[in-house]
Amino acid sequence: MTTAAHTQQDATERPTLSIVKDNPQPVEGTVVEHQGAELAARPAWILSANEQARLARKHAAHNWLYLGWAARGYGRLAARWIDGYRDDYPQMIRTARTDLKAAKGDASIEQGAKRDVQRLREAYKHHRLVYSAKTGAWMTTTGTAGGIAVTTGGVWTSLLLGIATIAYGAWRGQPNAIAAEDDPGRIEILSAEGEPFPIADATNRTEAAECVRRALISEGIAVAEVEAGRRYDWGWEINVRLKKGTPADLIAKAGDLETPLDLPVDGLLCQPLRTSRARATLRLVEGDPFVKMPALPDRAPNSLRLRDKALLALRMDGRHTEMSFLGLHFIVIASSGGGKSVTMRSIGDVLTACDDVVVIDLDPGGNGLEPLAEAVGVRVVGADQMHLIEAVLERLLKVAKARATLLGKLGMDDNWIPSREYPAIVTLIDEYPQLSQKAKALVVAILRVGRKSRVQIGLAAQEATKDSIGAAIADSIALKIVGPSRHQDIVQVLGAGAGANGWRPDRLHPAQGEDPADAGKAYIMGGGSADPLIHKFIAMTRDEGKARAAARAAAGRPWIDETSLQAAGVTFDDLHTVKPSTALPEAVELARLAFTASDDPERMTSEEIYDYVSSASETWAQQDDEEPKQALARFQKVLREQARQLNPDVDMTTQQWREGATRYKGYYLSTLRQLADKEA
Repeated sequence: MTTAAHTQQDATERPTLSIVKDNPQPVEGTVVEHQGAELAARPAWILSANEQARLARKHAAHNWLYLGWAARGYGRLAARWIDGYRDDYPQMIRTARTDLKAAKGDASIEQGAKRDVQRLREAYKHHRLVYSAKTGAWMTTTGTAGGIAVTTGGVWTSLLLGIATIAYGAWRGQPNAIAAEDDPGRIEILSAEGEPFPIADATNRTEAAECVRRALISEGIAVAEVEAGRRYDWGWEINVRLKKGTPADLIAKAGDLETPLDLPVDGLLCQPLRTSRARATLRLVEGDPFVKMPALPDRAPNSLRLRDKALLALRMDGRHTEMSFLGLHFIVIASSGGGKSVTMRSIGDVLTACDDVVVIDLDPGGNGLEPLAEAVGVRVVGADQMHLIEAVLERLLKVAKARATLLGKLGMDDNWIPSREYPAIVTLIDEYPQLSQKAKALVVAILRVGRKSRVQIGLAAQEATKDSIGAAIADSIALKIVGPSRHQDIVQVLGAGAGANGWRPDRLHPAQGEDPADAGKAYIMGGGSADPLIHKFIAMTRDEGKARAAARAAAGRPWIDETSLQAAGVTFDDLHTVKPSTALPEAVELARLAFTASDDPERMTSEEIYDYVSSASETWAQQDDEEPKQALARFQKVLREQARQLNPDVDMTTQQWREGATRYKGYYLSTLRQLADKEA
């Protein structure tokens, strides 16, 4: 463990505080001649060499000099040359023109489509020029060599060249021989009239729409209208209007529809339209939408402000994902191998480039923002450093409360205005479920009071379980980033009904071995993103992060203003003196933390306390054989017993009070403080 204390009063020169824990047998059959007579067919391996020669002479006699074969062979070669000369460019240009016509007056899309047509025409022109030049060079070389051979070699040379030319053409044009490229080893059952066909066979918008219509009908979906929208490099965007049912029916059958459409696994995405319950947009993803990722932006030290929008990711429709983090709490959920660290470090790269942000890095189970460590204000890493993580969060909560009293004095109106002098504080917490109950309660409290004070929280976890990501967190966080994850995480983080509305991060796949799969891809809700489209975050290598952090540290990073620290009565210079505290009995600790998570009100009802306790610990959650009142009574009984053991003089029975005509029953904060707080 290494600790660097803050000894400079000048905020621009303040060092970083870092606390880091270190099968085949031949078979005879029968053949039927055109007369209808059956003859025993003998395998070729039975025939002697003499008989094979005789059959060859007979075969040649029926195919006079092979001249017809030779003509067919050179015809095939000519067809191959033409295919290479065109190289699918005419089809691509037709598709681009179709997209241009489909723009229907949308200026931005129309301009992009025009650029695509022009780009394809220029590429086609260049391809034909190069291909013709190569062909001309080859023909000149071989023609010159052949002409010299004929001129100097005489009649026999010319005869041999003619025989060779006919033989090569006959070999290429033989009717029964199957060249390697014509033997794919595959049998395809063609679709009957009206049956679905693969989307890859669609060459224009009308065919794409018909393809989707047939697929939907084959799965029993009543569709009223299908219109093909834009065609991307990765696939098609199709708009559908249903006769009955809802888009949720499409989402539920997405896996089944992928078969008739011949799409990759999880290659069909569905987005219901908020403006019409009968309509949805289908995205048929045939390839990778993120082949052309933008480069990592060059962010100079102190070149951004928290309110600035910064490039973080690419959306699957080609739009750049830019965000401002001003006043935003956020959460990142991604399973192991889902790219959670990539996302957090991309965000950390933006925040450490801001001139008006102090970044705090807390990670009880990993290595946090290690590549950016030099540009971080306070860093505590390691499972055995939980007492220090709690201490940092306690101080941040006090700063958040104190800043609320300073807004008028500093002329900041209703919200703290970040600046170099009065910076915002953004705390990034990885592996959130591994925090202690106390640390979690402090996080919930900061989420509730910190937005106005610009004391912000960014959480990350591999999964969103009920006891770790409770309703209090989901309600307090405006920006939610969910990568490859479990189905139950959708409801816990994105809300009930999100899956039926197209938010399906559970259909993304984490990295497996050397296969990156969908690592770094995510759905984003909030921060200006309202559509269930996949985004991919721009990755930053470890070396890039270290180089950027070093440059930012050298340029000077901001520190928490002295005004806020004095008003809160805290300092971060004494963290190295904090010692682990003795654990309290669970029921007492959870009751005290219920107050902490609610910003320490004077009193709370029994039900309010139990709501927090039951979500924080499975021990006290309602059991299958219990009524709600029984579960509450079970907790209260143990609470009284544990309180009596701690301090027999403390009365832990419930108290009553009135608010108007309503009577309440619960506990006072002062009672819990006598049991749980050292200063009491």
